[in-house]
Amino acid sequence: MDNDNFSQTINSGQPDSNLALLQRNMPGKAEDIMKCGVITVRVGQSVYEAIKIMVEESISGLPVVDERGLVGIISEKDVLTSLYNAEFLQGGVEDYMTKDAVGFDVEDALSDICDCLTNNHFRKVPIFNQGRLAGIISRADIISASVHRFKRQRPAGDSDRHKDTPLARDIMKCGLLTVKGQSPISEAMELAVTHNISGLPVVDDYMNLVGIISEKDMLKLLYNPQTEPGNIKDFMTKQVVSFNHDDSLFNICDCFIDNNFRSVPILNQSRLVGIISRADIMVYILKNKSGILKHSDARP
Repeated sequence: MDNDNFSQTINSGQPDSNLALLQRNMPGKAEDIMKCGVITVRVGQSVYEAIKIMVEESISGLPVVDERGLVGIISEKDVLTSLYNAEFLQGGVEDYMTKDAVGFDVEDALSDICDCLTNNHFRKVPIFNQGRLAGIISRADIISASVHRFKRQRPAGDSDRHKDTPLARDIMKCGLLTVKGQSPISEAMELAVTHNISGLPVVDDYMNLVGIISEKDMLKLLYNPQTEPGNIKDFMTKQVVSFNHDDSLFNICDCFIDNNFRSVPILNQSRLVGIISRADIMVYILKNKSGILKHSDARP
């Protein structure tokens, strides 16, 4: 990791047990994920050129090089500090860069780089090959290389079973109108009439579904002379038929056929994420008739 005194090692301060855990869970070397073709600036370039590159390319820091190689890093933080304290920035990038840039060799373990990026404020580190700048690794690069470990795995055979099965999330409508249980019932009535909606999901402050207030619920109030104005929660239907966003569209279609409601809420766990109507299913069937027939033939 030595680079003509242009790089230094930072002690993470973590217990050895934490580093051992990183090494077990993050195999590989820097060269396995580093990005080549690094955008750099040269000694003598205007600091405003560096600012322009950082803004246009959304880069948090730029390696500064000369004929020998890397001589420093100029970062957003370096520049912002200077801009805040001066009306005009004079000189080149070398006047504002951090000279002691932390770097790693292509053969260094990813676990060491992760440990460094976890315990320091900078977001990326340069990678060297025989003392010369060869690439760069950012926090995002390490996360991207490791995200597969945290994806939920379906049981064996489950992917084949659902490969050709459309799911609720494939056609559900998001950004739907909702109401809160503590709102007056008149608010739900006005929304239903204005937007020609047959039912409104009732949610709490965390978008958890707590009920449905339907046209039918509202009509019952209008023709009951004993009913007095109240809140939506006093009149809503609390037992709601709903589906998960990973449920099969065919199961939802069966539900519509067997019941009289026109739409069902779609949940991710208990949170409302969308809605599917009879019309949505009809449009899907018309566009995907062959797939529907294939499914129908396979049903018992």
